Amino acid sequence: MTTLGLKSPHDGSVLMLSITRWADTDTEFEVAVRTPWFTGRAQTSCYHNGSPVEMFLAMARDWRGWTGEKQWQDIEGQVIFIATADATGHVELIVELRKSFEGSLLRVVIQYEAGQLEDMAEAVAGLFEAPQPRI
Repeated sequence: MTTLGLKSPHDGSVLMLSITRWADTDTEFEVAVRTPWFTGRAQTSCYHNGSPVEMFLAMARDWRGWTGEKQWQDIEGQVIFIATADATGHVELIVELRKSFEGSLLRVVIQYEAGQLEDMAEAVAGLFEAPQPRI
């Protein structure tokens, strides 16, 4: 699988992650968001900061809610994920897409439910799992 969509049950907003190039330490991927009001996308990579898999796994481990923020960003700050949760099962994922040289910023809040977190984490981990060579 090279593309994954994570849909909000609240308003149908979707976070899309698409692998565009595989490499050992620098896998490149596109992050796209589609809401009823906005759409946007940015290209990023796992270089230096790794993939967002650990953040999604941590969210799933803490599905009952957590204090503060769980965060991932690429090395240049062009893509940032910030997750917050409460004790009632609501999770907000803020997605920031920047084009730093042009000064453009798209900031979208996508709401998920705690019951989605395990499936989301497994799907994100599966997306970033390196493909096996065919023999």
